Amino acid sequence: MANMTDQTRVNAILSALFTSSTSFTITPGTGGGSAFTITPPYKLRLMTAQGSNTSNGTEATAVNCPGYTAGGSTLGSSAFGTASAGSQTNTNAVSWSATGAWSTITSIEIWDTAGTPLRWLQGALTSNITGVANGDTVQFATGSITINASAW
Repeated sequence: MANMTDQTRVNAILSALFTSSTSFTITPGTGGGSAFTITPPYKLRLMTAQGSNTSNGTEATAVNCPGYTAGGSTLGSSAFGTASAGSQTNTNAVSWSATGAWSTITSIEIWDTAGTPLRWLQGALTSNITGVANGDTVQFATGSITINASAW
């Protein structure tokens, strides 16, 4: 059987997870699983080596990317806009000012701000960020990061 997902439900789940500006807990039913807490705001982290669906990438550091903030920078109180067709885009720009030459950035990860932060999303960049020099700005504009759950 082909994709049986109801996109209205996917949009509702995305909106619940990524547009809330307050923390909340989701408790699974009697079928099992553990409760988990959604802890916004989310932070965008830059990676010098991409992770996978089961392991974190290698985050940039102030040593290999001078001017980068360890732990990333906030995507704002409501990180993503209204979900449509199983997709959402970021609602705020995020930027860093380089204070020296940067290593190549290959991917991004989105983490929450829990006491022990959790990674929620990861993915490769369409094009690696290379050649960043002192005084350059690395920016992800509003609408440039897309969560795509249309194939759930």
